[in-house]
Amino acid sequence: MLTYQLTSQDLADVRFAVSPVAETVLSLRALRDPGRFPLQLAWVRAVQPYVAELDWDVLRWLVNDTMGSPDFLTPRPSSPLTQLDDELSLIADVDQATFDRQMIAVNGELPAECTVGKVVEALRQYWDAVMAPYWSRMRTLLSADISYRGHVLTQQGTGAMLNGLGPAITYADGLLKVDRVAEQSRTEDVAGRGLVLQPTLFGPHAVIPFDPGAEPLLGYPPRGQANLWSVVEPPSRHDLAQLIGTPRAHILELLTHPRTTTDLAGELKVTPSAVSQHLQLLRRTGLVEPERTGKQVLYRPTELAALLTGATVD
Repeated sequence: MLTYQLTSQDLADVRFAVSPVAETVLSLRALRDPGRFPLQLAWVRAVQPYVAELDWDVLRWLVNDTMGSPDFLTPRPSSPLTQLDDELSLIADVDQATFDRQMIAVNGELPAECTVGKVVEALRQYWDAVMAPYWSRMRTLLSADISYRGHVLTQQGTGAMLNGLGPAITYADGLLKVDRVAEQSRTEDVAGRGLVLQPTLFGPHAVIPFDPGAEPLLGYPPRGQANLWSVVEPPSRHDLAQLIGTPRAHILELLTHPRTTTDLAGELKVTPSAVSQHLQLLRRTGLVEPERTGKQVLYRPTELAALLTGATVD
């Protein structure tokens, strides 16, 4: 268990972020042990044709048997809008002493096959092959979760938000406890360094830094993962299409989790402007509602839409 000690100022400074490179590195866990990630099995199956072509001489050293990874591979993100290239640049600039120390700490040895340059190149190839084709869908869900947590924070307070992050995470009286993450328990004082909360699809319970004393960071499971790789069919698709039109009915089917106009356009193979027109009509009739996360506008179905489709709206 890891326990973060938080002052009132630390609680006020909690931030959210999304990390493309952390999702890339942590996703290696699902390929290594798919049984621990049942919600991501559809992704694991989809990428199997490309996995064998990747540089496993390097990649196999980036996650150990207990699902630990060197902290330099997952630099603490600063924003929900963090870009992969920026994070790969941070990894490329890691000093040799840190690289050697953390690789040995995680693997028990310094693999001869690994250099900083080879790790960056292997991660880039991995991203292009198995992450980039699905990143829009992944990032939309992660961003939607941040939007939801922000709503809870503003309506109910930081404590309630922290206690809702997942079964392995509890908060009370200035102590944020994270279970199921480490064999040896430790307590760390945030002490004004800032706590970053990062939704991740590849926890599965929670993710913390490998090194004691690292910059405070907590990865937690986002909401909506069960529907990430599937589209829920409404109970009366034909009737719904007759009522609101086939294109708009299809959009509601795809909104199993909040999505952007661009994401929907890609699924439907139409232009974003065409999707935007349908969304505006659905919004005016009370079937979808927008929510802004950074520069993105996400659309989600309303309770009225749930009544029409038989879906569940959180």
